[in-house]
Amino acid sequence: MTDTLLSLESKVVWDGVARGYIPADPPRVDPAVKLHRSVVDQIDPVTYEVIRYSLMNANLEHADLIQRLSLSPIVMTARDFQTSVLTDIGEVVNLGAGVQYFSNQNSLTVKFILEHRAAHGIRNGDMFLANDPYIGSSHQSDVTLAAPVMVGDEIFCWLSNSMHHQDVGGPTPGSQCVEAIDSWQEPMVWPPVTLVEHGRLRSDIEELFVRQSRYPGLSRMDLRAGMGALAATRTKLTSLIDKYGADVVKGVMHRVLDAGEAVFVERLADIPDGRWSHRGAIEGAVPGDRSTYFYQVNITKTGDWLIVDNEGTDPQAGGINLSFAGFSGCVLSSLTQQMLPEMAGAYGGAYRRVEFRPIPGLLNCADHPAAVSSSGVFTSEAMMNVAASAVCKMLASGSDETRNLTLGAPTPNLASLIGAGLDESGKQFMLIDANGLMGSLAGRASRDGVDSGGHWWIPDATAANSEDLEAQTPFLVLSRELLPVGLDGSGKFRAGVGFKETLMAHRVLGASLVVYQNESFPRGQGLFGGNPGSLATCRVKHGTDVLEKFMGSEVNTSIDDIAGEETVLPYKGAPQAMGPGDVVEWVSPGAAGYGDPLLRDPALVLADVRAQTLDEAVATRVYGVVISDEAVDTASTNECRLSARRERLGGHEPKELVTPPHGARRVGELVYVVDGRWWCNGADLGPLTAGYKAQAIVRETAVCEIGPEYAAADRVVADRFVLREFICGVTGYRIDTELALAADDPMQDIQIVERAL
Repeated sequence: MTDTLLSLESKVVWDGVARGYIPADPPRVDPAVKLHRSVVDQIDPVTYEVIRYSLMNANLEHADLIQRLSLSPIVMTARDFQTSVLTDIGEVVNLGAGVQYFSNQNSLTVKFILEHRAAHGIRNGDMFLANDPYIGSSHQSDVTLAAPVMVGDEIFCWLSNSMHHQDVGGPTPGSQCVEAIDSWQEPMVWPPVTLVEHGRLRSDIEELFVRQSRYPGLSRMDLRAGMGALAATRTKLTSLIDKYGADVVKGVMHRVLDAGEAVFVERLADIPDGRWSHRGAIEGAVPGDRSTYFYQVNITKTGDWLIVDNEGTDPQAGGINLSFAGFSGCVLSSLTQQMLPEMAGAYGGAYRRVEFRPIPGLLNCADHPAAVSSSGVFTSEAMMNVAASAVCKMLASGSDETRNLTLGAPTPNLASLIGAGLDESGKQFMLIDANGLMGSLAGRASRDGVDSGGHWWIPDATAANSEDLEAQTPFLVLSRELLPVGLDGSGKFRAGVGFKETLMAHRVLGASLVVYQNESFPRGQGLFGGNPGSLATCRVKHGTDVLEKFMGSEVNTSIDDIAGEETVLPYKGAPQAMGPGDVVEWVSPGAAGYGDPLLRDPALVLADVRAQTLDEAVATRVYGVVISDEAVDTASTNECRLSARRERLGGHEPKELVTPPHGARRVGELVYVVDGRWWCNGADLGPLTAGYKAQAIVRETAVCEIGPEYAAADRVVADRFVLREFICGVTGYRIDTELALAADDPMQDIQIVERAL
């Protein structure tokens, strides 16, 4: 830990007002509150399993009730919400299959309520409402409801749900205020308030909340959906407690937490002590800003603890900030989704072993009044990518078992569209096209990603049917198609491809796109030699000929085949006007690859060619695989790959892979730790105290020159970045890759402590 972090540790007050809320451990509880603390430790296995599954199913049914009662497409279809069961002091017992980075959101909110809202007591039937990003929410659109489950006058446990409301006010339709520079230019912030007192709805609070929204009826129904689902789930838990006894049910909760902690500690034992870091960039703090900004996550393992910090991140700026609640949620979900797949949402025990030591006032741990409302479509996904990349590096430094747990980093953006306007009848509409949730899964240590395979941080999400989108908005879906397999996302194991969608404004008086993305450089960095993921792009053409061609029974599905005047969009900008017949085409990008593409099994390349997702010429350009007569030409492939490796070595003849010595610890794909030094195919890459990248052959290529897949509209921004390849001097294979500013030094992102080997 650095001196900066150590000096801050005792000085910063994490109060949820001036900066994010980090509760004490154990949390402070107002003395006016009585907690149910008695526990039965000895529970027979059958009873334990019945109660454990009853708790889990009650939480899953809680989510299903929200989905059925809501009227909002972003809840019904995208499932942008989360439910949880928590202990009396706010530890997470069960989490649902919705947004995983809400994992810490409900817990933080409950702990804040216990500390600051309990002076007059908390009673049966109470419900609290909150959306304060400096306490528990990731941004204002994610509204939390929390309710205690009582046994007598004691709080037995808590139930909570958080859901993304389509509009909670603010200057921008959809409440993702990309132009905001502080919280005063964003939707209203709600620290926890009592919405229901002793079973009785406070209509004044409800009216105040829905009054903020452009769609008050929809907002009210989503709020009622959350309240109704909470009440029904509370009844189920009360029945469970009545049947088995409070002490027994509480005993099961504690055992679930202990089991999750034990599995997490067991996984940590397979990983050496060390420190793993990742840094990612974003462009434009506000529209018109062409500067670039960096986020960093560092994970330090010492024994059976993880310590997380954000040193290396730029200071907070514009509207690209994230509060501590969002930062911690992104890190915790990156850890649990990859390290505890069998725990099925029972993650609270693992949280006990993760300590956060953030520096306040930075982009990913911003102080009030930093703007955070647009984090749901920009910053959270960027933070998830950075955090998950650091976790992947840590897992790849452990045993074969931990290496194979890696899911890869998700795409660093939720490519989507938000628009608003008036339809031809003059009725207000909102376009929330969240089909970027179809996503892409990254290449992994032992297998390819999944084409349009979603995101592991929201496993329950689905994409909207085209017919549903057309029924809800005055837009026609001209096409939806997978991206081709190409250089972007390639690797020994390639990422799943993303997709593009083309829409036409139809029967509108006027409309505008208020959220879109048109990236200048790729942000999803490959792991251990893999290539970066795709660009998230957006194109608009005005005054098109689509309607005229429709009249002649001709349908164009690609924006390149449509006549019209194209507007070149920035990465993000001011609202983009749309009129009847205007067309927008946006790309939901693919994630990044894993390992050197030249190490990919030619049979996998051939399979992509046969599936008509990969062109033969691209197969040779990217993977060095030559296809002839629908088969791999082995001799030509070997020569093509050898030639590529020879070029990487500056004309020197490459050798083949060398078997590492017995007892070597593998880190990533090609590097090992041998006798306290970095080893790669017989070459000594220096001591563990120094990064192995310093001894590798380094090649740099401007990102726009990597290949046609990375052509960008804004070359001024794009040309600041390079793809840095670290080449094994023996074999010519890539050890690693890095997306970085050309002037920056290579990052020492993996540090192993020798004594743990």
